[in-house]
Amino acid sequence: MARTRAYRDGQLVDEGFPLQDLSEHLDTGCVVWADLVSPGNRKLSLVSEELSLHDLAVEDAVERRQRPKLDRYGSHFFVTAYHVRFDPVAGRLELSPVSAFVSDRALVTVHDEDLDPALLTRRWDQSPELTAHGVAGLLYGLLDAVVDSHFEAVEGLDEEIEGLEDLLFAERPVSREVQQRSFQLRKSLVLLRRVSLPMREVVNA
Repeated sequence: MARTRAYRDGQLVDEGFPLQDLSEHLDTGCVVWADLVSPGNRKLSLVSEELSLHDLAVEDAVERRQRPKLDRYGSHFFVTAYHVRFDPVAGRLELSPVSAFVSDRALVTVHDEDLDPALLTRRWDQSPELTAHGVAGLLYGLLDAVVDSHFEAVEGLDEEIEGLEDLLFAERPVSREVQQRSFQLRKSLVLLRRVSLPMREVVNA
């Protein structure tokens, strides 16, 4: 499954075209975006050939356990980040890794089914001033979606922790269920810290 778009002077001029047409759109002066959902080797190889992506970056794109990072290659950057979602019922933090190849006029995003590409297209469509900045604007929209998910998770965790504080200071003894809930929230908080703190270095770079 893949989605594609082409922009010229910040305006959407084409979308839904085949991956093998990426280089053709670049030849006409467009900025292109390709979004790959759980791609196989064949699809990744096709995009790699179209955009001359580095083999090591392509290997990293399919590895789920990458830390958030930014790697520099000759013709492009490779970024790994995590979109997150906090489940208040289970008290668990769910991670959706997203990788991005970033060149002068192309952005390629790679992720699994847990991340909805509409999170990106909505931001770009609602803020045409972003796409006017080319790939930089597209990348900003991607990072904005990631950071927003981190803030939402922090707010969700904060609400749950406040609820636990009320139970801890109640007159009746703390139940085993509350203890387990506290442990699960702590695990989620540690996990969020693990994927959010490195993002400062990624964005600064």
